[in-house]
Amino acid sequence: MRTLRLCMLPVALTGGLSSAALAAEGSLSHSELQALLNQADQYGFSHYEEISVEDNTHLEIDGWRDDGWQLDLELLIEDGSVTHEWQRKSQIPDWSLTGDEVRQALTNAREAGMQRFEQLDVDERGHIEIEGYTTQNREVELRLNRDGLSVTGVEND
Repeated sequence: MRTLRLCMLPVALTGGLSSAALAAEGSLSHSELQALLNQADQYGFSHYEEISVEDNTHLEIDGWRDDGWQLDLELLIEDGSVTHEWQRKSQIPDWSLTGDEVRQALTNAREAGMQRFEQLDVDERGHIEIEGYTTQNREVELRLNRDGLSVTGVEND
């Protein structure tokens, strides 16, 4: 009986580690996200509303080009290829984030402890939320100030 208990302990411990590792699945490292944002820049994005990892395989980006066209684009995480594209004539809202602002917000989120990215969202009131995971694979949600992009709140789950 003692042998059985000792054999079960490593299984229980690895099961716990697997759950933690799975928690961050569907998220991107800083470098993976930067490479995909560079793809979006080449596609013409100049302003952003939402960036999110979908189904562990795609990055969905909603935003605008400089000419005012609103874009909804899905990139395959694996290689950055476009899997979905939608656009319509629109105007760039004042509350949207430029590419430089998105990168600064992500840098500030990383400095606040976020190591893996899942979603960034900015709304019409200028509220910015970034969701992801810490080094310990704990979910974290950060709120940022639109002016200065400083972190104003952190919620750990």
